[in-house]
Amino acid sequence: MRMQRQARRLSGQAGFTLIEALIASSVFLIVLYGVYTVYDVGEANYSKGSRRWDVQTEARIALERMAREIRAAGYASPKLSDPVVIATNDTLSIHANMDGTGAKYITYSLRDCSGNVGTTLYRNVSTTTYCGGDPFIDNVAGLTFTYYELNNLTLPYPLTSTYQLDGQDAVTGTTVPSAPAVGSDRSLIKQIKISLNVQQQVRGVTIPFTATTDVALRNLIP
Repeated sequence: MRMQRQARRLSGQAGFTLIEALIASSVFLIVLYGVYTVYDVGEANYSKGSRRWDVQTEARIALERMAREIRAAGYASPKLSDPVVIATNDTLSIHANMDGTGAKYITYSLRDCSGNVGTTLYRNVSTTTYCGGDPFIDNVAGLTFTYYELNNLTLPYPLTSTYQLDGQDAVTGTTVPSAPAVGSDRSLIKQIKISLNVQQQVRGVTIPFTATTDVALRNLIP
């Protein structure tokens, strides 16, 4: 009798049907998909934010070094007569004794020694060449130098989108730029504004960043 009652009790315990199992699996997959979606969006936002920070950091570091070197234009003993030898909208070459080993020309430009404009900013330090050099920062979408006299008057005036002060453009190969004459636009430069635009691609999204700074040429200010 006792065994019959246990058998009836066991037979009355129902298990999961196929439909119930399918429903439970579907609910689990929906929850899992939701968790994955939240994670994927969070990871994408983190990657984008981290990359934006990288772009901004690179641009700021590059701009700080450029400003420090450009600020020293003309520095030497005695003072140099050609502190700025190339001054265009996208190329700048200054003359200074930066490290006590003798005066050198420091050139910043998006142009290589063939005159091609790309997205790499070059830095060249030399006594004989004024183009190309070592890659300084990549993914540059724009670089602009704006020049001012002591009274904040732009050079040239009125300002245009492209310009070569005194007609001296960026040079190629081993070409030597002309020396700035007394009273020429290049000899009147007292302040330079630098605008650097850097862009990166992250998952098909363009992340731009523009950094600007004003540099007073302290050795050229009376």
